This record gives sequence, C-alpha cells and structure tokens, in this order.
Amino acid sequence: MLRNHSANGKTLKNQSGFSMIEVLVTVLILSFGLLGMANLITAGMRANTTAQYRSIATQQTLDMADRMRANLAGVRAGSYDAIAADIPVANDCFAAECDFGQMATYDQAQWNTINAAVLPNGAGTVAGDLANGFLITLMWAEKDMGGIVDPACLDGTPADTRCFVTRISP
Repeated sequence: MLRNHSANGKTLKNQSGFSMIEVLVTVLILSFGLLGMANLITAGMRANTTAQYRSIATQQTLDMADRMRANLAGVRAGSYDAIAADIPVANDCFAAECDFGQMATYDQAQWNTINAAVLPNGAGTVAGDLANGFLITLMWAEKDMGGIVDPACLDGTPADTRCFVTRISP
C-alpha cells in the first residue's frame, strides 16, 4: 500500500506489506515442517506394520499350542518334539482319519502354510519335549531391521529376520 505524505514540499512513499525474502523464508520453514510431518507418518506406518506382524506371530504361536493340546497322544509320542520350518506332504486329516503321528505332520503342514501366507517369508518351528516344555518359534523377514539379526533368533538365522519365541507346556 502506497501512501503519499507531504513534508517540506516533497512527496514520500512508504511501502507496507511483505518482501519477497520474507515470503521465501516462510515457505522454507513451512517446507521443513511438512517434511518432518511426512517423516513422522512414515515412521508410524513402519511401526504399525511391525506391530501387525507381531500380533500375527502371537496368534500363530497360540494356534500351534492349541493344535498340540488337541493331539496330546502325538505330544506324548514325541511327534511335536522337532517340527521344522518346512512344509511336509501330509494326509488330509479332515477328509480321512489319521493317527496321532499323521495328525502332527498335518498340523505342521497346515501351520507353516498359513505362516508363509500371513507373514513375509513366514515359517515356524517347534523344539522341546513334554518333560521340559516346548519352544515355538515364528520367523519372518522384516526389511526395516537394517541388516541385523534379532537376538531372539537361533544362530545361523539370516539377517533382517525377526523371531518370536514362546515357551509352552501342553
């Protein structure tokens, strides 16, 4: 806004408003704020994904514990003492009758098929015995780990692998 003032016969013009530098500084400060908010949202989404995987791992661990409790004859016979992370070929125990050993193999196949479907590179193992209890371990790939190995994982586990370990006694 320009104003004309007369002083000693001279016309003075005063300028009021923002200069271009003030506008640029404001835009720069606003840009840093928006970048900070975007970074915060990204970190929140990453944490949400990690929490989701841990929640799934908890549910899958409970699933295997329930399968073991449902087949106590198989637990007593040692059929669950060393379940590997692979997916074995198994009889369909819903379509036909299975003995306790076949049921344990079926449980392993079903459980690790689901683990692979709901977790990235998901796989589970069971180790132990009836006298000392069982360790149920779920593993999955987590790309935001920065190349480290989860301390809960066994030796030889690849980097960027998260492990969730639970001890149970059926």
